[in-house]
Amino acid sequence: MKKLRDFVFSFLTKIEKLDYFLVIVLWSLGALAAPFGFPWIVLGILCLHAFETVTIGLKVGKEAGEKFLYSLCMCMTFGFTWWVPLRWKTENGLLDK
Repeated sequence: MKKLRDFVFSFLTKIEKLDYFLVIVLWSLGALAAPFGFPWIVLGILCLHAFETVTIGLKVGKEAGEKFLYSLCMCMTFGFTWWVPLRWKTENGLLDK
C-alpha cells in the first residue's frame, strides 16, 4: 500500500502546475454555471476544500513551515493538489526553503 501511496504522491508532485491549472478551470466553470442556477460545482468545491483544510491542509502547511494564512488560502483554492505535493516534498526533504 505504501508503494501505491508513494507513486500517487510523486505523480501529483510531478504534474503540480497542471493540477493547479485544472483546478482553476474547474473553479471558472463553476463560476460561469452559478448565475444560471447551477451553483453545485462551487458549493461542492468549497465543502470539500473546507473539510480538507481543517483535517489535513493546515497541518501539512505548518509541517512545511508555511504561514497559517498562506496554507488556508492555498488549501481552500487548490485542495489536495496543493497539500499532497507539499507533503511529498516535506517527507522527502525536497523543499526549496
